[in-house]
Amino acid sequence: MKRIPVLLMIALLASCNKKDEVKPNELTDTAETGRFEVLWERKLESSDKAFGYKLIPAEKDGQLYVASQSGEVVSYNAATGAINWQVELETEISAGPGIGTTILVLGGPEGQVTALDIDTGSQLWQSRVTSEVLSPPVIDRNKVVIRTQDGRIYGFAIQNGERDWVFDTNIPNLTLRGNSTPVAKGGRIYIGFDNGKVAALNINDGSVLWQQNVINSQGKTEIDRIADIDGDIAVVATDLYLSSAADKTLSVATESGRVLWSQNVGSVTGVTVSRRSLYLTDNESTVHQLNRMDGSRGWTQGDLLNRGLTRPGFYLGDLLVADFAGYLHVLDGTSGAILNRKKTGDGPLFDAPLVVGDVIYTYNHDGRVMAMKYTQ
Repeated sequence: MKRIPVLLMIALLASCNKKDEVKPNELTDTAETGRFEVLWERKLESSDKAFGYKLIPAEKDGQLYVASQSGEVVSYNAATGAINWQVELETEISAGPGIGTTILVLGGPEGQVTALDIDTGSQLWQSRVTSEVLSPPVIDRNKVVIRTQDGRIYGFAIQNGERDWVFDTNIPNLTLRGNSTPVAKGGRIYIGFDNGKVAALNINDGSVLWQQNVINSQGKTEIDRIADIDGDIAVVATDLYLSSAADKTLSVATESGRVLWSQNVGSVTGVTVSRRSLYLTDNESTVHQLNRMDGSRGWTQGDLLNRGLTRPGFYLGDLLVADFAGYLHVLDGTSGAILNRKKTGDGPLFDAPLVVGDVIYTYNHDGRVMAMKYTQ
C-alpha cells in the first residue's frame, strides 16, 4: 500500500494540468482590520517528520489538553495557560488527544493506544491496533473508537481498553496520507474512507447500519482514481457533510447515506458548517463558501493560492485559516475578504485553529501553543 503526502499529491495533480511550477502566492499587505490580543503562549518540543499527524488541542471544562510528537501530554488552564499537570509518555504520539468525561486517549505511529486520567494524567490502560493512528480517538457512550491507517475502525471498552469490536474495509493501493476523524452522534459513528465510501456504525457493537459509495472517481491511473475522504466531516441534524480529494463535496442523509446534493469542488482538509453555509479549502488553497441546503456556490477567496491552508475554522461570524508558514488569516464571513493575519509560529499548524467561545487556540509544528482573541 502506497501513501502519498497531501502536498506532494496536490503538486502532482497540478502538474498534470499546468506546465508552470506550482508556487505559493506571496503575501500582500492587508488593511489589517481589527486586532489580535494574545492571552498566553507556551512551548512544547517541536515535531519532526510528523506529516499527517493530527496532534489537535482539545478543550473541556476550562482545561486545554495538548500532546507533542515526542510524548509530552499537558493539561493547561485554558484561560491563563497555567499547567495543571504534565506527563511524559515513553512512546511517540501521532494523534489526539481524544477526550471524554474522565479519560484522555492518544494514538501512536506503531498502533499504540494510551488512556490517561483526565484530571491527573496518570495512565489508566494501554492497548494496540494494527497500524498507525492518524486521527484523534473518539470517546462516546463508554466506547473509545480508534481509526487506523489500514482502513480499520476499533471499539474499545472505556474502562479497561479491551477490544469490543472491529470494522474493516478495503482501501485502494494508492491513497493520501491521513485520515478523517470519525464523528459520534446519536449512538452512531460516521466515517469517510480512502475508497470514497461513507459508513454509519452502531457504536456499541460496530455493526453496519449503512455503507454507501458516494465518490465514484474514474481515471486511467491510480492518481486519477484517488477518492480519499481524509478531511473532517460534519453532522448537522439529519445531514452529513463531507468532501473528497476527488473534487467532490456532498451532503448525504444520515439515515441512509443517500446523496442529497453534490458540488464539483473538493478538499483534503474537510468542511466547516454553520447554520446556513458550508466552508472548505480546496486542493489549491482556494477557500469556498457553499449554501448548506443545496450546495450552490457563494464567494471564493483565492489570494492564498497554494499556501497549504487548513480547513476553515468558524469564529464569531468570520473564518480562520492557517498556512504552511504559520500565518493565521482572518477572512470576512460574508465576502471572504482577508481582514488580518497573525504569525503563530515557524511552521504549519497541525489542524484548523480550535475555537472555544471567543478564544482561538493554535498549535504549531514548532511546538508553540497560543491562545488569542480577535476583535474588529
